[in-house]
Amino acid sequence: MRFAGAAVPADDPHSRRAGHSAGDAAYRAPKGCVVSVVPGSVVLPEVSGPIREHGAETKPPIRATIYFFIIGAAAAAASVPLLTHLRAGTHNWATFVVLGSAAAIAQLFVVRTPRNQAYHTTVVFLIPAVMLLPPELVALFGVIQHVPEWLKNRNAWYSQTFNICNWTISLLAAWAAFHATLGAHNLIANENLRLALAGMAAAAVCVSVNHILLAPMLHFFYSHSIRELGIFSFESLSTDLVLAALGVGIGTFWDLNPWLLPFAVAPLLLIHRSLSVPQLQEEARVDPKTGLFNARYFAATLAEELARSQRFERPMTLIMADLDLLRDINNTYGHLAGDAVLKAIAETFRTQLRHYDVPARFGGEEFAILLPETPPEQAFEIAERIRRAVAASSIDVETSSEPISATVSIGVAAFPRDGADANELIHQADLAVYRAKLQGRNRVLDASSEPLVVPETRTTPLVAVPDDGEHHMPLPGAIEAHPAQERRHARPHAVHGPTFFSLSKRLAAVVGLVGLVGSAAGVAGLVFGASHDVSGLVAIIALVGAGQALALELDLGSISVSAVGAIAGAALFGPRAALALALTTAAVEWSARRQSLHHVLFNIGALSLASLAAVGAFSLHFLDVQGDPGRMLTIVAGIAAGLAYFAVNMGLVSLATAVEGHERWRGAFQERFAWLVPHYLVYGFIAGVIFLGYESAHLWAFAVFAVPLFLMRKTQEAYLRHTQKSAQKLREAAETIQTQNVSLEQANRLLKERSTAAMESLSATVDARDAYTAGHSRRVQQLALAIGRELGLSQAELDLLGHAALFHDIGKLAIPDAILLKPAGLTDTEWDLMQKHADEGARIIDRLGFLNDAVPAIRHHHERFDGAGYPDRLKGDEIPLGARIIHVADALDSMLTTRNYRAARPAREALEELREAAGSQFCPRCVAALERILPVEESALVARPQEAIAL
Repeated sequence: MRFAGAAVPADDPHSRRAGHSAGDAAYRAPKGCVVSVVPGSVVLPEVSGPIREHGAETKPPIRATIYFFIIGAAAAAASVPLLTHLRAGTHNWATFVVLGSAAAIAQLFVVRTPRNQAYHTTVVFLIPAVMLLPPELVALFGVIQHVPEWLKNRNAWYSQTFNICNWTISLLAAWAAFHATLGAHNLIANENLRLALAGMAAAAVCVSVNHILLAPMLHFFYSHSIRELGIFSFESLSTDLVLAALGVGIGTFWDLNPWLLPFAVAPLLLIHRSLSVPQLQEEARVDPKTGLFNARYFAATLAEELARSQRFERPMTLIMADLDLLRDINNTYGHLAGDAVLKAIAETFRTQLRHYDVPARFGGEEFAILLPETPPEQAFEIAERIRRAVAASSIDVETSSEPISATVSIGVAAFPRDGADANELIHQADLAVYRAKLQGRNRVLDASSEPLVVPETRTTPLVAVPDDGEHHMPLPGAIEAHPAQERRHARPHAVHGPTFFSLSKRLAAVVGLVGLVGSAAGVAGLVFGASHDVSGLVAIIALVGAGQALALELDLGSISVSAVGAIAGAALFGPRAALALALTTAAVEWSARRQSLHHVLFNIGALSLASLAAVGAFSLHFLDVQGDPGRMLTIVAGIAAGLAYFAVNMGLVSLATAVEGHERWRGAFQERFAWLVPHYLVYGFIAGVIFLGYESAHLWAFAVFAVPLFLMRKTQEAYLRHTQKSAQKLREAAETIQTQNVSLEQANRLLKERSTAAMESLSATVDARDAYTAGHSRRVQQLALAIGRELGLSQAELDLLGHAALFHDIGKLAIPDAILLKPAGLTDTEWDLMQKHADEGARIIDRLGFLNDAVPAIRHHHERFDGAGYPDRLKGDEIPLGARIIHVADALDSMLTTRNYRAARPAREALEELREAAGSQFCPRCVAALERILPVEESALVARPQEAIAL
């Protein structure tokens, strides 16, 4: 359903947070619902028949139907008596045709946004019709306006009828308000003022009546309050009123001089383009593939929400979710299928989350979800609900005859429990996702301090230097970099040329031209300038020189107040100050840094031209305006001078940067200097105030302004020193912590090695209890790793799988020999005890601490794919992937090995049995992977039964 003239509740997570509990559901407009903040049309659902773009099969609510007939009756009562007066000789038929055609065409050009809004410029031509046409023609305007739109969109008859009735009543009410105000000769004597007020009244009445009539229809259809619909929001009303005001101008031009109409209508093109700004803003924060927010918007929202949580000590939770095995989906079904899976998961997020949660596509197959006002326990429940919904969904794609199933691994991190800043929260949630994947995927894990099992040797180290093995010496502390003479960042005062360039031929030409032209212009200003205030000029030169000399040097630039004096000098003393101020600044800069000649030349030229530009801009002050308006004009002139000084100075530096760096001038300017515009506007404002003060207090004005400026400089210096000391202390503390971390890492690594060796010995002890199973755990480990590599597991997942496979039977230490080595079948009681070895093995490994992530694979390696296994009767993707792999590898090795109760079976026969049990007992993907690698492993597999018999 599409309404114009209102705004439905947006899905913005921050638009309506106040007053909602954590369990509130999000309002979502029906599919196809488009709402406009400009008075326009409404497209209602079809009453019957198949489901169409704009509606459903059900009839509109009874209240909406009653309201529809009430509006229709009111429109007929107001317009039919007027239409009876229509004659061929009715005045202004030509005006009616022109304005009606323009309104109908404007109605076709609509700007739609992703947030269920649509913008029209139609009202620009409706207000002139109210001002220029008789009421009988105004009554026809609603029909003329919507006929082309109906021919194009073929909306339902009752939708179009409501639109026509709404507009007819609104325009007639506006006509009455206009002529009533225009005829108030006794109250308003001035004719021009009366016309302006009449146009204002027409615009206000037209907009108000349209919104008032439209609000109940929206309310009856959606059963939401007027406030929730947003029909009387500032955005909705202000856009309407501005366009209506432009219509008043067009109507006035039409009456005074029709030849001026093109100039009045021309801004419509710009307005129409500007109406697309909300769409561009929405696109800038939305990921186009999934419709979720993008990473940039998510980062900004996370920072904002984190600050709010810190300020009010409120809970906040972050969820990171990663799509499992997207590469397999892409390789099997194609990348379009992968995109369809991403979209389906995004839709699952939207259905499972609350309206104020912020879901985003963080990158690739990784998603991030911000849960404001949510404690970690509740967030974990939401994450688990999302995981189950994704796992239960079936995704239809064109490249597959069967629906695709997908799973996600989810990590949860909470503020302030798991991190105090955004980076730490994301890092902790990512680690939880990583652990969930290591434990078999398709699970939700909370952020934990438990260490991860990672490979001891990394093929791609995560540090900037090669990993050469164990470190026996503490890592060196961070080297404190001392910047050289060059600077790569803009300074918040006069930026003095390309000090970081090597002088090429192209740059030499630019520097020479700027230096010579600027110097010549400065000399000309010195000769032809009119100022004779030598004492004031000397004082401002001293102020600029002192400000430049006392500039605070930072790692990324410097802070100086000299630009204020330069702009004030240009304003006070005109062209004669330009060269003197440029020479002073360049000399001080040279004395501090001993720059080369071409730097000094460029500085002089650029600063001279910038000062002369400021002089030209400040000439606005010489307009003959007295009193407070004159002083206000001086301030405006100062701001213009600051902007001109900035534009010329930074523009020339950007030009030199672009020439030497072979880049575009605009890009260099926007990247390095555009952020300084507000600074120079303030500098210009202060310079204008100094000008006014100089007229009253002469040289004392400099003292009045110089003292606070230099006091500010001292405050900045003290703050910077304190910051540097604090940073130094933090650096020393970080180095100490780094040294301690290295020692702890070494101790932890040694402990892991020794504990793993001890567990391997225990595993070998389990195998040695039965001569027929000697070497079983090692062979299962090799087979499991081969299957894992075929499935594309990461190196960390393979390492974890190797540990789980090696220790999968360690729980048999708790099984008596009488049961474990029994040559006959087991009784029910004995079998129940034998089944406990998986759970016992998980307990043993869990006590190690650093192998916690291997526990799920060990505990569940006897689960069946159909859910008939043990200990927890998991089925399908609920079983960790590592457990499914070990199950297949364990079964194959058992069949290929002679046991005390049966002989070994041929590899071909064993594989056939695995294939037949795929989908019931074993994971089909794992069996298929085993089949692919079996030709490579077959010779070794065939030899294993003989080896076992020999033993």
